[in-house]
Amino acid sequence: MWKDVIGHLSQIEMLKSHIASGQMDHAYLFAGIKGLGKTMVAMEFFKAINCLKTPGDPCDSCPSCIKAISGNHPDLVKIGLKSGNRIKVEDVRSALEGIALRPFEARFRVVIIEPAELMNQASSNAILKTLEEPPDTTIFILIAHKPSLLLPTIISRCQRIRFTPIDPKAIYEMTQSKIDPFVISLSSGAIGTMVSSDADFILECRKGIISIFKGSDPFSLASNLASSVKANRDLIPVMISTIESVIRDIIVMKDGGDNIINRDIYDIPFRHITSYDIGQILDCIHEIRCGVNDNINLKVAVSELFLKLARIISP
Repeated sequence: MWKDVIGHLSQIEMLKSHIASGQMDHAYLFAGIKGLGKTMVAMEFFKAINCLKTPGDPCDSCPSCIKAISGNHPDLVKIGLKSGNRIKVEDVRSALEGIALRPFEARFRVVIIEPAELMNQASSNAILKTLEEPPDTTIFILIAHKPSLLLPTIISRCQRIRFTPIDPKAIYEMTQSKIDPFVISLSSGAIGTMVSSDADFILECRKGIISIFKGSDPFSLASNLASSVKANRDLIPVMISTIESVIRDIIVMKDGGDNIINRDIYDIPFRHITSYDIGQILDCIHEIRCGVNDNINLKVAVSELFLKLARIISP
């Protein structure tokens, strides 16, 4: 239901007003960084248009809503990556076959393309041709994480709706505190980018870094984290972001501020930290980030970073 969507109140109200007035656009472009919930809004839009009980506000209990939720609605068409790194024209043409015919069951057929910016030239041209002469009972929703990569002619034929990062406080309240506030803050309002394993690793990594400031062995922690990211290299940017969040808070505190994410470092007795100290730490992070694809020895690099972190604690 609409109420299950976290944030995006103005975007939802706009879509609801389009449904209520019957003045829906034939094509929408949902634009914003990955993980904001754009696909969920698109799904709710389809349900809202075609709900048999309460049109405009999906009930999640009528046959149309249930089919949409299960992914079995014949008038909900999804186009996305099947193989390779581009949406191929044959997949687009297959999905659009019979698009000029009336929907099987729904009031409106909805075609969701995600991520739309990954259409190749031929795919883009196929979609563009359809958008130039759109069927009366079909609505296109292009979901783009990087809309600038779309053809300008495609963008010009869509009603663009911008999605922006969600207030972490709203996420925390809507999820009924089921997600750790630190994970929410680190996601920068794009909580959909964080899978549960990422969240667990974030908390593990953060706990370890805090423990360094309390006297834990930096080499042991570096060894454990290096083993984790070696087994799953997708965790490397997550580790770096977690470390950077702590460094950012230390810099804020150094300058006399208190707007920090990691509240439990507030009372740690950091010695007088110089710009040189911060520069050394940032250089280590930069080395790790740049060396990820160059077979860098992560254990050694992370050990060096954590050793420098340990040295900024007052003896």
